[in-house]
Amino acid sequence: MDVFIVLRGFALSLRNQIAILLIALSILFVISTYSVQLLVVMPAFVELERQEAVRDVHRCVDALARDLEDVSNIANDWSAWDDSYQYIQDHNETFAKVNLVDQAFSTTHVNLICLMDRNRRIVWGESRDMTTLEVIDVPDLFVSLQEDSGTLINYESNDDVNKGIVLTSKGPILLASRPLITTLREGPIQGSIIMGRFLDEREVKSLADRTHCAIEVWTPNQTEISQTTRRHFTTCSETGVASIEVFDEKTLHAYTVMNDVYNQPALYLRVSIPRKITAQGRISANVATGCSIAGGILTLFAVWGCMHWRIIGPLQRMASHAVRIGKQDDLKARLKFRRNDEIGTLANEFDEMVENLHQSRKKVLDTAHRAGMAEIASEVLHNVGNAVNSANCSVELLDERLNRSKVSGFGRASGLLREQAPRAAEFFGQDPRGPKLIDYLVNLNDSLQIERTDNQADVVRLRETVRHIRDAIAAQQTFAGRSNFTQEVELPALIDEVLQMNQELLRSTEVDVVIELPPLPELQLNKSKMIQVLVNLVRNAIQAMQGQPSDARRLTLSARIVEEDGLEIEVTDTGMGFEDDVLANLFTHGFTTKVDGNGFGLHYCANAIRESGGHITAQSAGSGQGATFRIRLHQVIPHVETVT
Repeated sequence: MDVFIVLRGFALSLRNQIAILLIALSILFVISTYSVQLLVVMPAFVELERQEAVRDVHRCVDALARDLEDVSNIANDWSAWDDSYQYIQDHNETFAKVNLVDQAFSTTHVNLICLMDRNRRIVWGESRDMTTLEVIDVPDLFVSLQEDSGTLINYESNDDVNKGIVLTSKGPILLASRPLITTLREGPIQGSIIMGRFLDEREVKSLADRTHCAIEVWTPNQTEISQTTRRHFTTCSETGVASIEVFDEKTLHAYTVMNDVYNQPALYLRVSIPRKITAQGRISANVATGCSIAGGILTLFAVWGCMHWRIIGPLQRMASHAVRIGKQDDLKARLKFRRNDEIGTLANEFDEMVENLHQSRKKVLDTAHRAGMAEIASEVLHNVGNAVNSANCSVELLDERLNRSKVSGFGRASGLLREQAPRAAEFFGQDPRGPKLIDYLVNLNDSLQIERTDNQADVVRLRETVRHIRDAIAAQQTFAGRSNFTQEVELPALIDEVLQMNQELLRSTEVDVVIELPPLPELQLNKSKMIQVLVNLVRNAIQAMQGQPSDARRLTLSARIVEEDGLEIEVTDTGMGFEDDVLANLFTHGFTTKVDGNGFGLHYCANAIRESGGHITAQSAGSGQGATFRIRLHQVIPHVETVT
């Protein structure tokens, strides 16, 4: 549908439109498939690869933990031994000559053997290379062991063990400390035995071989660590979890940090993992996308062939047939399709419609003419009827005022003057009725002046109503030409005139009128037509509120500027309102919700506003919720050019 909207300015045939639609759907299908691969499948492979990297680095950590446990087990064999237990007390040379020999380092596969008494004094301690058995000089390690305040040599029980990593001048070492007790694992504890294994290049290679991982190990004080690598290790130290880095398309780096016995960073581990999983995922995504493209192309041609055979071809034939009838005016031509599907039904109905059109052509013009004349007559009668009602109100006011007139009293006063004319001086000077007659005549003059002013106002309104009747008839007489003569009109004055024409009805129904108008210049309107429309709307609103309590009857007339030079007028009442099903027919000719209505008023309003280049809409929240009629007029506010 979006493709049709974009191309609606071009004269595309149905065949081309369907072709474009099928191509667009195929492209959309391929894009959707590729997007799924890119946004769903590939991230799943990446996440799987990251999880695999985390598992690899954890395997390396576990392998180091097992090495540390191995050193701890060797230390345990030496710690729970009566000979070592006796040696730490009496320092006998026999034990040292038999057990503390060079081969002990290669046999136990450790680099450090240290025995300390319970006062933290080293009784015997050496560090040697496990292969060459050469002495490794690490005085800082022995110093730290003696100065240790209890991390390595403080035990809570005979079976306790302290183990971990310690950084030395010769590199990191895996240390395990066990209490010296008897073979029966009884105390008291007489000291400690500490064994260690340096984590040198040979041990790192062994670790890599055992875990099948490309592993690199650094200590925090090494300067050759890059800034990027150090940032990852810092992140691991802060978060306590492994950090993953995509090094390039083929390699993934996983980082982790191991702490020493003092809970400080001691080892930086980086494992390099080949990105085989994402490579396989990328291949799978490309294959799936390629299959989608191939399937889309095959589907496109298959659907196109079927649609052209069964739908597009017959529709093109029907379109050509309709165009030929329109150009040649040949109402005897027929399609004569022999199909039982929807297109066959459409073709048969089209043939029948053409036949009915041929039979009805002569009747259409006459019917249309009569309907138009009837509509014009109905609108004239409706508009004139509204104006006549207003005129009738003015006449009734004049009649009521004349019946209450004080002119009759003026006749009695005149008779009294004629009677006293021969003795006028004596009458006005001595008769008490003289001064009263003068006061009466003065008051009568004031009353007659007020009565004359009111009568003149009603005469003016009556004259305006008659002019409105004349304009309505004149406008309908030129209905065929649809004249839309405009003139400069002040909206407040126009609304005041509309309310004056409904004054008696407003007074009798006790409707509260609210006018909300912004400052407006003179508008370019067809005054007569707009008065007819507003009179209809105001009268309908008043009649709709008659069933409401008197304190709930409110008629609101408002306006606002729209689109710079447009105007929107709203007529809102608190009357009976209407439901949604009424709205669809509200402006239809002959439709009415009144018992005594004729359905001409709102239909005329819609036609009049449409002829003026605008439109009218209605809105209601439901029965008993009031209604709003909104008139939208375009280009009625004159453009004022600013002089600079």
